[in-house]
Amino acid sequence: MYLDDIKPVARRTDPQTSHDAASRAERFAASHAGRILASLKEHGPCTPEGLSAHTGLTVVQLCRRLPEIQANGLAEPTGEVVNGFRVWKCAA
Repeated sequence: MYLDDIKPVARRTDPQTSHDAASRAERFAASHAGRILASLKEHGPCTPEGLSAHTGLTVVQLCRRLPEIQANGLAEPTGEVVNGFRVWKCAA
């Protein structure tokens, strides 16, 4: 999978405003994913809190992107939890 494959989505049952927001957010998806993956490669496994310090993204932005990145096989949780946050790493 590639970063370009990561697309924000809205559920069919979501209101039109959610679909509109997903369309607008599409231009940010790859850049956020790229920043997250670069940080994981440079700094190793991290929580969203740690990634926030390295990427400048908010914890909310990170918590939205990490499952998308995981679905594309690029990152995965380690199984460890720190301060209530899962620790993430680049996928093998």
